[in-house]
Amino acid sequence: MFYCLINFFKSVLYLLVKCVNLYKSKNNINLDIVFKSNDYIIVNKPEDVFINNHNKERPSLDILLGKKYPHLVNKNLEHGFYFVHCLDYVTSGVLCIALNKQACSAASYAMQKRTSRKYYIALLRGHMSTNSMDLIYPIGYCSKEINGNNRMCTAEHECCTNPRNAHTRLVVLERGLYMSYPATKVLMLLVTGRRHQIRVHCSTIGHTIIGDYTYSDRKDTSPSRTFLHSYRLELGVANINVQTNDPFTRNKLNGLWIPVEFINKLGENCFELFS
Repeated sequence: MFYCLINFFKSVLYLLVKCVNLYKSKNNINLDIVFKSNDYIIVNKPEDVFINNHNKERPSLDILLGKKYPHLVNKNLEHGFYFVHCLDYVTSGVLCIALNKQACSAASYAMQKRTSRKYYIALLRGHMSTNSMDLIYPIGYCSKEINGNNRMCTAEHECCTNPRNAHTRLVVLERGLYMSYPATKVLMLLVTGRRHQIRVHCSTIGHTIIGDYTYSDRKDTSPSRTFLHSYRLELGVANINVQTNDPFTRNKLNGLWIPVEFINKLGENCFELFS
């Protein structure tokens, strides 16, 4: 009972800190534009930012883009822009926005036919015992939380509704320590694109993403963010291939992440591992 109360208060504190940070940052976000053409804008989305929402007090990409490019807002669209794909609220990184219907259709078709490729970097809890994995676990909605945060789960759970095939490919980059606890840095290719797919798959193999409050059963409250980042997008249209810097280096994490074993170096050769 005592430990349940402690976990409850930790959860409340976590949510309060999130809300305060959200309020402080809502008017201070400077969008990082990594690519822009007449057809597409590709942004480096900050973590803990919605793609769109109806609450103007919360930061979201549609509002931020509208402020930066007011002349590009399509008033016939509810949120002003064509969002070709999605990133979770907690996930940072590469996100593609189309500026017209034709460009949106072309990019959506490439993703549907899987001629586009989306790569993610993550820090996982624990040391993975293998250097590569194919994670093939169907994913559906968890009926226990259908009116809550729409948590997902794999088909092996009795509460799983309408599971769909899901496939994530993973290679290990580094093993090390995050805040003195074992952790593994990985690069992942999203073969399919289910809601929360990477987060569910990593949790399923026992290596939850560091800072993932939802899929750690609300236990992982100490990190400042969920360590999942959309690193590279090969759009499959107009030869558009873009990537960001790695946000999970030792220097950028102020020494909280200390790699001790180097398996694969993040670079062009690394992507050939998925061929």
